[in-house]
Amino acid sequence: MKHKARKTLRIENGEIFEIEEQMPKEVELEIFANGDLFAKATLTPSQEMEFVAGHLWHRGLIEDPSQIFSLKVEGSKAWAEIKPLSEKAQGTETFGEADWTVRSDWILENLLATLDSDLYKMTGGTHTSSLCRGDAILATAEDVGRLNTLDKAFGWGILRGLDLGGCYVVTSGRITSHTIEKVGRFGVPLIASKGAVTTLAVEMAAKRGMTLVGFARKTRMNVYVGGDRVTLD
Repeated sequence: MKHKARKTLRIENGEIFEIEEQMPKEVELEIFANGDLFAKATLTPSQEMEFVAGHLWHRGLIEDPSQIFSLKVEGSKAWAEIKPLSEKAQGTETFGEADWTVRSDWILENLLATLDSDLYKMTGGTHTSSLCRGDAILATAEDVGRLNTLDKAFGWGILRGLDLGGCYVVTSGRITSHTIEKVGRFGVPLIASKGAVTTLAVEMAAKRGMTLVGFARKTRMNVYVGGDRVTLD
């Protein structure tokens, strides 16, 4: 269950009364890699295995899906058996000339579908991201943490051996330098959001050769860098 009802007091128009509110759940997850405690995370209880796979990749413990021998989640603990890297994974990937493009209307349609979240409508307290390729949504992830949604969505692709370099991501959250660092680490060259973009995010995306889209809403979007990947038809 990703939400929970709770009685609470509401103060409105000079009155105090009790309501039942649906709240997004947040739980702690301990992640063990080869028997050792590797990380503690808080997340919405869904797609935990995908989150762990994505988190292992983002933190540099793996750089290929074949390194995961086994992965299981039991209650508040996740256990991963992995083949360690001979050398620690290198930094965020940089991209050269665009070897694929995506239509702007596909980005807008996939973002609109991603934002149509029952959990958000119920609680008003979650973010959503989708991993996309062309006009198709491959996987969607929801979480109270906007960056957690990226770990979950990219982890879905990792567990299936997907080439993330041929994909893009759409998200409800604002795009900051931390967002660009995470998306670049997974080798995904394009991210689009309905929200705002920070100055440092633009600078980092430009240095990495990424495409950065913000304020994507209805029939418009702002393409800050990497416009060669976005076409009209």
